[in-house]
Order: sequence, then C-alpha cells, then structure tokens
Amino acid sequence: MSETLTETFARFAEDAEFRNWNEGRTPECRFIYVCQDGSVWKFKPEEWWRFVTKVIRNNGAYTLPVTKQSQVHSKNLSAIENGEFRSNTIRCVNLNRWKLTDWTEELHAISAESSGT
Repeated sequence: MSETLTETFARFAEDAEFRNWNEGRTPECRFIYVCQDGSVWKFKPEEWWRFVTKVIRNNGAYTLPVTKQSQVHSKNLSAIENGEFRSNTIRCVNLNRWKLTDWTEELHAISAESSGT
C-alpha cells in the first residue's frame, strides 16, 4: 500500500524537523529507558524524539510500541522507576501519571540536552 501525498509531505517535514533538532547534538545519551506500570521500553534518542513529538501532536494520547518493549531485571526496574539508575549514556523516564505538559517539557528537555544547556 503506497502512502498518500499528505503522508509523504508529513514524513519529509518530520525528517526536516528532526534534522534541525539533531544539529550540533552531542551523542552522549545513547538510550532512553521508559518505564510504565512495571514494564520497560528502550528507545534510541531519535526514536524517543519522534515518539514524544507524536504524543504531543496527539494531545498526550499514546501507545508504547511493542517492538521497543524490553526485558529488565526487577532490581533494575525498581531503580528505573525511582529515578536511581544513572549513567551518561542512558536516560530513564517514568511515564506513570504523565500529562500533556510533561510531554511538552520532555521535548524541551531533549532539546536542552542536545544543545548542552
């Protein structure tokens, strides 16, 4: 099934938006682990940026992709949920009780992280 012209333009616009965001970004953070209701999903920064952007466009509605779900030891899950898991190359996000404002702040945090501010 081929995509419509509108879908093609939307994809190109998103790609351009991502490239603009990604300019000058330092590759410190390599993975984002997302925790919700006892499960964990693993994203690369570009995937996380695209997901956050999509959630904002959907007014906070989302479904975490099954393909990104990860098996995590219960000790590590607890550390991720409590924000105790720290590393320069890994970022952990607990989505329990997130609202649209949290998603918007996350997009700004990702942008600040990429510019080093």
